[in-house]
Amino acid sequence: MAIATADPIATRTIDGRESCARDTRCDKALVIGDDIGVFLSVARSLGRAGVDVDVATCGENYPGLSSRYVQNVRILPPYLTQPSNWLAALQALTEREEYRLIIPTSDSSLGLLALAAETIGRDKLAIPNDQALAAFTSKSRTRALAASLAVKIAQGRNCVASSEAFELFADGPFPQVLKPSQPYVTGGRDAKTSASIVHTPEQLSTAMKKFEGREIVVENFFAGEGVGVSVLAKRGEVRRAWQHRRLAAAGEAGRSSRRIGESPDPVLLRDVYALSRATDLTGVAMFEFRQDPATRDHILLEVNPRFWGSLALAVSSDADFPALLWQMLTGGSVGKAEEVPVQSIPMISLSADLDRLSDGSPGLVNSIRRSVDVIALLARAKLSPSRFDGWAKDDPRPHWAEVGQVAARLRQAAMRRLF
Repeated sequence: MAIATADPIATRTIDGRESCARDTRCDKALVIGDDIGVFLSVARSLGRAGVDVDVATCGENYPGLSSRYVQNVRILPPYLTQPSNWLAALQALTEREEYRLIIPTSDSSLGLLALAAETIGRDKLAIPNDQALAAFTSKSRTRALAASLAVKIAQGRNCVASSEAFELFADGPFPQVLKPSQPYVTGGRDAKTSASIVHTPEQLSTAMKKFEGREIVVENFFAGEGVGVSVLAKRGEVRRAWQHRRLAAAGEAGRSSRRIGESPDPVLLRDVYALSRATDLTGVAMFEFRQDPATRDHILLEVNPRFWGSLALAVSSDADFPALLWQMLTGGSVGKAEEVPVQSIPMISLSADLDRLSDGSPGLVNSIRRSVDVIALLARAKLSPSRFDGWAKDDPRPHWAEVGQVAARLRQAAMRRLF
């Protein structure tokens, strides 16, 4: 992609916080910020390790930007509508500030940084090696690799979404899962296109129109619980492994809103080790499985070669992946550790759980029930903040900022109903 000239970069400095002076040498990182969860966990981890953290974002209303560990907020052009300008602004910022690492926190920022590797410098980007990127940023390639290694996957096939493809799958069996082979398309309208779970031919037709013209994977649905195995690896050797289980999610195919840490399953680890070795993985990744809680049978759903939504729970369990990645990529050594402490207390993403509770069937009774559940969630966030992703004892402001945003959202919804 050609890099176009960008407008000057806007900078918001966090008043009253110490940061490295422009004429001194220090460890500096730039984290690409998208929402409160992932970038905040990265900023806190690196900040505690003595790294000076800036956040690059297209918006200024994220609660995580109030963190004591965010030194500067760098406002870049919107990457969804202006990817070339975004890359140009990022290049200028990187040259000016001399960051040691630039860290993505979403599929979109990962994809854009991969495009900028030659321009900015591959050694400055905290993204996995090219072989792992190629295998794990495409659902169809991930399936092919898994099948070659005898890693279990759902029965399915690749196709281009169209009316002709609808005819191939219209007779079921249902439910079916439709997911784009590449969730993020450069220059597209969405940061990520989520999978769709369809239960009827009518829903299948709607989903095919949603993905029209894109390469998709159509799989048979596998019933079970979502389990994620997160790793740090170097040249295919796993140095840290940690596991969490989904307890609740915003929609059938949405992001998890409640999770709990648990001891890694040896069978899942076997698959993770095989995939990591096959791709010579260097970096972080989260391997997402669905597992039947009764039989322990499982399938691989996808691999995210970047930091993941449950990162706050991992860090609270002393599986401090951001600090370990920084150490590994800036010349330090990371010894292999098979076991890490497990945080057995469930943690909640306030924004994701609000979405989960707000979504439901129409009707007055259901609406009242949802309202009561949402009010209870907000009360819990105020009374038991340590159960939420945004909370940290040494950095409470982001959690209270998020609580304030949720309270304002509820007030606005109440006013709309009244008037």
